[in-house]
Amino acid sequence: MTKWEYKLHIIECHLSPILKLARWGTETPEGPVKDFDKVQAYINKLGEESWELISAVNGSDHNGVITKALLFFRRPKA
Repeated sequence: MTKWEYKLHIIECHLSPILKLARWGTETPEGPVKDFDKVQAYINKLGEESWELISAVNGSDHNGVITKALLFFRRPKA
């Protein structure tokens, strides 16, 4: 039976109708990342480390504007 380890990652996003114009940010072990391409590169890096995205949930402010994405990853335990 496969045993899994899990990771929860929060992405800050203040969305715009044009995805690349939205404000993006996240914390990484190397420090904060503040633009879409760098956030995407970090998520791709997690994939290279065998982390598989299994779920994503958005969070919004009191006006219903999406401001966060919670990403749930898993990978087999070594």
